[in-house]
Amino acid sequence: MTSSSFFLAVNYPWLDYGCDFGRSPWGYSGLASPHARDVVAADFARIRSSGVSLVRWFLLCDGRSGIRFVNGIPAGPDEFLFTDVAAALDLASRSSLQICFSLFDFLWLQTPDAPDPTFPGRAALQFAGGREALLQKILVPLFREFRAHPALFAWEIVNEPEWAIPEFQPSQRAALSFANARSFFSEIAQAVREEARVPVTLGSARFEWLRAWSEMGLDLLQAHYYPQLERDRKLSLSQKLGLLSDLAQPLWLGELPAKDPASPEYSLSEALTACRDAGLAGAGIWRWRPPEPGGPDTAFGFVEPETLLAWSRRSSEFRV
Repeated sequence: MTSSSFFLAVNYPWLDYGCDFGRSPWGYSGLASPHARDVVAADFARIRSSGVSLVRWFLLCDGRSGIRFVNGIPAGPDEFLFTDVAAALDLASRSSLQICFSLFDFLWLQTPDAPDPTFPGRAALQFAGGREALLQKILVPLFREFRAHPALFAWEIVNEPEWAIPEFQPSQRAALSFANARSFFSEIAQAVREEARVPVTLGSARFEWLRAWSEMGLDLLQAHYYPQLERDRKLSLSQKLGLLSDLAQPLWLGELPAKDPASPEYSLSEALTACRDAGLAGAGIWRWRPPEPGGPDTAFGFVEPETLLAWSRRSSEFRV
């Protein structure tokens, strides 16, 4: 695992979860709308001026927007999905940024609590036919539409899939077997290689689960790190990264908290330096925009632009 340069990224996960790309059950508020474009343009300009080169953004989330469903099965993109993705990439280009799109969230892989007519495709990924339809009807056309786009850094297959897989996280909602998950994700990775001409990655929730995805043909391995959520809190971040020095593919941290009140020894600047010194490809801070009140990530806060700029100025190996 080596890296000759290091990219600084931020998570810009959503303006409104699941509603940024395509029409949602509540109407349209996607990226091509004037208000959304103005908000993102202003944010992207500030992000770039903070020394950041990459933005990680959730695309389909739990399947609530951007897809036409027939009998609960993906039948094709809606009339706004590609337009909104194009708008996001255009805004990134204008600010000299790139985007890593996380195709969907683990929530879409989990077993729904109950049928919900508001979300006709909520259970689409619970069976092989639905997963294959998503790949062939939505993802492959998406990869072809934005093939080799200069503002597209990578396609991320899924965010933290382990929370939906019982071999990693036993629960009533985790019912997708590891074998079926690996097969599905491998097919997506192959489609990216054949159709997209950009790297493919996958956002693993923990370091300890990272190797489960290391033989799928990913161009970049990715893990997420939150000190208070680690099972083994005795090891420092540098020590944990040292245990991964034998990985064949480059590694980046897709999520690194802006702060962690439950871990008073945690310092974002020190964590970024540890990632760089360990030879990682890059690191992405969670998150740029303030979290929603009462949300599960409220404690982690949001990153201050001044913190990023100060760190990047101190880093002689930083890639702009």
